[in-house]
Amino acid sequence: MSRISVTKAPSLLPKLYPAASTSLGHSGDVYIYETISTPHGVAVSTSARQIQLYERFGVSPLRTLEYHNDQITQIRMREQSLMSSSRDGQIAIWDLRQSTNTPSLVFKSEDPVLSFDLSADNSMLVGGTQLNSDYMAKIQFWDPRNAGMPIKMFEDSHSDDVTQIHCNPNAPKQILSGSTDGLLCTFDLSQPDEDDALQFVANTGASVSQCGYFGPDSQFIYAQSDMETLQLWTNEATRLADFGDVRELGQGDLKIDYIVKCKYDPNGQRLYMVAGTNDGEVHLLHIGVDSMEHIQKLPRGNTGVVRGFDWELADGWAVAGCEGGQLAWWSKEEPPKASISPSSSGSKRPALNGRRFAPY
Repeated sequence: MSRISVTKAPSLLPKLYPAASTSLGHSGDVYIYETISTPHGVAVSTSARQIQLYERFGVSPLRTLEYHNDQITQIRMREQSLMSSSRDGQIAIWDLRQSTNTPSLVFKSEDPVLSFDLSADNSMLVGGTQLNSDYMAKIQFWDPRNAGMPIKMFEDSHSDDVTQIHCNPNAPKQILSGSTDGLLCTFDLSQPDEDDALQFVANTGASVSQCGYFGPDSQFIYAQSDMETLQLWTNEATRLADFGDVRELGQGDLKIDYIVKCKYDPNGQRLYMVAGTNDGEVHLLHIGVDSMEHIQKLPRGNTGVVRGFDWELADGWAVAGCEGGQLAWWSKEEPPKASISPSSSGSKRPALNGRRFAPY
């Protein structure tokens, strides 16, 4: 691992300005776990075991979905379907075109479900579970057309909580798993049993908190850990980069206490990292195989640890949710001139440029 210097690239993305904010609950009694973009705005999972739906820049929820009886561990969006997993051992799917707030399908597991994904061709629902009392952590599979219990499972690849499941967006039969045991595993589901399906294993050396595919052909994998480390790999388990503890890369106006998430932009073919501070700062950075560029620090919209963040680059907006139950929005549209000083008027939208991710 070689130490890198973080350079500045403020023109890589349009500058974002505060647009709106709101609070969930009272006196910080509701935490936000995750925020994801939907066709109409965002979905927010909370510590109240609810999913709240907001329109873009909204300050009051349009709908509240409530089904799970334990902590919601992940939410995902696929077309008009919102999906959620929970420690109650269930994955619920809502059709947002319907007015009912009851799930249209529910898939069940004997163990708490920590992560899940739906294959690109919608043929397989895959979930990762918590290590159970029999010291088994499972990858389970359901037929999305039929609610109920799993149709098969893998039980030997991981020895601790399966914290991440990702289906390859370019190859419906390939999946990626990440675990507290520090391993990244890739599988070919066209093979009938676990030993044959397991393709590659990468040992990151730290508990995997988040991971995912990136690259034009999903040929690369990023992995972040509970120790705030970041690594880049090929999907054949060759390590491309190890940035170490990203908290040590802070300098000047860049302070990092934790990684919020990484996100790949398929249009620009760039990998971004969102980092935060304990008092609510949010930083956007561009990640290359041997470089890290600080794009901007967002004007403060939260006062606590940011747990959820998502944005739509093409539409020029972002949203963040924090532990204290605050939801903050940013937009590429500048505030009205009356609300800014004369010296800052007339600023232009930055041009999109900067290096794309090029591993070789």
